[in-house]
Formats: sequence, C-alpha cells, structure tokens
Amino acid sequence: MRIANHIGPDVYLSLETAVAVSMEDVKAAWERAYNDLRDRLQELSPKGVLYIVFGVQGSGKTTWIKNNASRMGNDCIFFDGPLPSREKRSRALAMAADAGVQAVAVWVDVPLVVAFARNAARSGLAIIKEEAIRHVHGQLEPPSLGEGFVRIIRVTETAEA
Repeated sequence: MRIANHIGPDVYLSLETAVAVSMEDVKAAWERAYNDLRDRLQELSPKGVLYIVFGVQGSGKTTWIKNNASRMGNDCIFFDGPLPSREKRSRALAMAADAGVQAVAVWVDVPLVVAFARNAARSGLAIIKEEAIRHVHGQLEPPSLGEGFVRIIRVTETAEA
C-alpha cells in the first residue's frame, strides 16, 4: 500500500524484484527523494510537520509509517531512510527549516536481532546484507533537539517482538 505523504529512496526503487540495482540507481533514488521532499515541504501549511523516520534497515520504519500515517493527518510528510547520523539527517532538516516546517525525529531503535529477522523475511533486493545493516548500526547517533528537531519519538521493541 502506497502512502501519499511517504517519501524515501526505497519508494523509487523496485526492491521486491530480482533485477539488480546499481549504486547509480540508489544515488538517483536518494536525489529524487530529496527533490520530492523539497517540493512537498513547500505545499505544507505553517502547521505542517515533517517526520524524519530513521533506523537500521529492517527496523520497521515503513511499518511505523503505515501504522501511524492516518492518525497524523494530511498536513505532514514522512521522510523514510536509514539516516543514522546527524550529518545524514542535516539535509532534510535544512529543507524543513527553509520551508518553515517543524521536524520531528522518529527513531526506530530495535535490537539488531529484530532487524535481521525482519530483513530475512523480505524478498528480492529488499533483503539487505547483514554487514550493511551492521555498518548503519555502527553509525547510529541518537537524535537531539540541537539538530533542529522539535520533538523526538523513540520507537523501541524487545528482541522477542
């Protein structure tokens, strides 16, 4: 199910297929996501909100968006990607600030074993190599209000979840 206000590079990649995706494809998907984010932020009202939803691959970011988008209303955007560090989140935060839109961090913080199990249940190119997930996990920096977020939501689960 496609969510209208959901933006992220995976939205522009066909990861359920067996067709290879190049680094150029991934870079192009990220650029398209940022271009769409910039354009969509301009359409929000001054009360609009950008939710930057991040965490390791397989943590449940897209599932969180699907489960929460309808209750957040139409005047918001969900930007979805690993975005593990302040540096990786800074571009989206700068775009929100330029548009006069408040940004909320949604850190989907699950144990690696949960991310690995969810990743294993995927199909096609959506299955991420374990070392790539570990790499992103090693870069994770908890979000802070000092980055420009007005609020931080930390989504946690136990390994049994």
